[in-house]
Amino acid sequence: MSKINIKKIILGIVLGFTIIMFGLYGYAHYKKNTLDVASKNQFTKRVAYIDLKTAQLTKGFSICDSSYIVDYYNYAKGYTENSITRYIDGKNGLRKEVLSQYQNRNYTDSGYLNFRFLVNCKGEAGAYVIHENDLDLNPKQFDPELLQQLFEITTSLKQWHPNYMRGANRDSYMYISYRIENGEIIEILP
Repeated sequence: MSKINIKKIILGIVLGFTIIMFGLYGYAHYKKNTLDVASKNQFTKRVAYIDLKTAQLTKGFSICDSSYIVDYYNYAKGYTENSITRYIDGKNGLRKEVLSQYQNRNYTDSGYLNFRFLVNCKGEAGAYVIHENDLDLNPKQFDPELLQQLFEITTSLKQWHPNYMRGANRDSYMYISYRIENGEIIEILP
């Protein structure tokens, strides 16, 4: 065998060994830094979580299964969209109900007023959390009278259709978000 062939073989072995070592190092680094993420996670609750100890209107309100609360839009395979949590008269009925009660008393506020709450397996609403944001989604304070009026209207909506999933009615997270411009309700979500 010539010296050139021996050098090529040795170079190939060294190069192959180097590639394998870098691969093993990369794999070990990946495993070390990704497998332990869950134990380092500082968040112990999901985004939609509502703390019943700090939420409003929880007295007399109970959920059916605190270990299994779904999002309002969840429904299982084989079920229809009628299985999701919704106001009994639909979105148009909810809008009509809210707008028939709301009065703009010369409010100048603009932004999003969000009411998050739970609808239990019986279709009862409770455990309200309020988020106030300007139109750029920065935190803001709404006029207390406007806030109170929309809180009372929102909590007066009693006829909810609970989420139906896997053969049973389920507790679910729900929200109503009001887009307000110069005191007028422009949009109601969802």
